[in-house]
Amino acid sequence: MGNLKEIRRRISSVSNTKQITRAMKLVSAAKLRRAQEAAMGGRAFSERLGKVLTRVSANLPETFSHPLLEARTEISRRTIVVIAGERGLCGAYNTNVTKAVIAAELPSEQELEFVAIGRRAVSSVKSQGWELKASFEGMSEDAGAWPISEMVEALVEDFIEGRSDEVVIYYTKFVSAMTQVVEREVLLPFAGAATGAATGEVSAEKAELETNEAGAAKFDPRPEEVFERLVPLVIKNKVTQAGLESKASEHAARMSAMDSATRNAEELTDKLRLYYNRARQSAITTELIDIVGGAEAQK
Repeated sequence: MGNLKEIRRRISSVSNTKQITRAMKLVSAAKLRRAQEAAMGGRAFSERLGKVLTRVSANLPETFSHPLLEARTEISRRTIVVIAGERGLCGAYNTNVTKAVIAAELPSEQELEFVAIGRRAVSSVKSQGWELKASFEGMSEDAGAWPISEMVEALVEDFIEGRSDEVVIYYTKFVSAMTQVVEREVLLPFAGAATGAATGEVSAEKAELETNEAGAAKFDPRPEEVFERLVPLVIKNKVTQAGLESKASEHAARMSAMDSATRNAEELTDKLRLYYNRARQSAITTELIDIVGGAEAQK
């Protein structure tokens, strides 16, 4: 009977775990819908912003230069921005980012410094013994509320002052609820008319685009001024979009992981119940044999 009690205890424990994982799956599914909408909205804004930047870039004079466009002939120090989650229980989501960094950056001839966004990113950087330049933990579920301006201003200043020769970002791009891909993107030097992500307003740039009789673009203020204001905005948007993509990917990965855990718990419960029934039947059979044997002995 003691064995039967232990099996019943395990069945109860697994059933409770199944209820928890099912609830976490439903919560992640709800969060995923919101995060996916935010990521898709960011992509739409990114595309529009990219078109504006392309149009402005096409009207820049050939002699135009900008400190954020200057590629270094030799990269001796690289700053790596890593975005991961605040929590675990999301499958390989967090570890995949670390693996991607290790595969692409190590071993490296450049000095590496890291800006970690998310508690799991911070712990990964520390566990690998990498140089942690800045860390951001306890981040909001809404990537648009992150201190992006603070991050980007520090990165831009270090690049202009020569303390960093290149800035790259690692994040997980949302493809579908079942597929998420780790991406590596260069933030600095700025790649011309590359598109960025989306929170903020282009109206802050005060760019009024018109088409004159000859079909050429007319700018007020001048294209140079518009471009100089657009570049920091696009870089901030790139980081914001990376955050939006990462949050959607995290919720998708957690939903998938909890769904798998729920199914595993159901399978284990079925096996335990089958084992329990067999053990109970065996115990009953043993008792019957003892009773029959005792009765026969008294004859």
